[in-house]
Amino acid sequence: MQKILMMVDGSFAAEAGARYALALAKALGAELDLLFVAGDQSAPAMKRAEESLLRLLRQAHALGLTSRSVVEIGDPIRVMRDYVAREGITLAMASVTGPEVARRLLREVPCAMLLVRVVHPGKMASPHEILVPVYGGEFEGGGLEAAADLLAHLGEFWHARVVLFRLRQPLTRLFNRPRFGEETPEQAERTLHPFITALARRGLAPGTRVSWGGRHGPGITAEAAARRHDLIFLGTKGPQSFLQWLRRGTVDHLVRKSPCDLMLFRPAAA
Repeated sequence: MQKILMMVDGSFAAEAGARYALALAKALGAELDLLFVAGDQSAPAMKRAEESLLRLLRQAHALGLTSRSVVEIGDPIRVMRDYVAREGITLAMASVTGPEVARRLLREVPCAMLLVRVVHPGKMASPHEILVPVYGGEFEGGGLEAAADLLAHLGEFWHARVVLFRLRQPLTRLFNRPRFGEETPEQAERTLHPFITALARRGLAPGTRVSWGGRHGPGITAEAAARRHDLIFLGTKGPQSFLQWLRRGTVDHLVRKSPCDLMLFRPAAA
């Protein structure tokens, strides 16, 4: 991922999310393009955007990054999609505050996508504890290797601890006996082994945790709050089956209610 695009709009949320783009570009040694898409072309809005871009470019320069800013007009997601194709972008980033925009970005932008939601501006772009929920195949295939690459670089850059988290969802029990097909603790732990191995190949030794829970979204937010994680890194690639509904509900819940900063990662289509 040697060419990163971050979409900004002059808002505080976008500028805060761009701090993660700066950190990631530094960690990967990548070029960074800052794309401002003008929806509101009034003088005050354009002035805010110009000031925001200037602050970000100064930060990029201080980090020694190769960076540029681009201003275009049109529908932001359509402009971003066309820019990605035209400029050979390998990772696109955007700040999101609602699930509708997140779903459209994940669906329409063709390259690898990383969406950021900043909850605590005072801690942004410097997490010490990264929670990585692993469930239902969202890191299947190439998604696992791409996610491991990002996490290894970010973990090293921030000196952060990465914790892989598996939420076991119990089936209905009869007389306190496990039903046939219920996942055992050992089976749950084994589902983490491919990710552990992928991270180990990159020099990162993650922690692991397996816990009981009901729905994935509330279970992940409860874990992040209880353990005081600074950042949730959630994969969004999964099999096109009944788990598609599960994945969408989990993403929507975390975009709305994550107790800490959030990254949603979707790898490039194979």
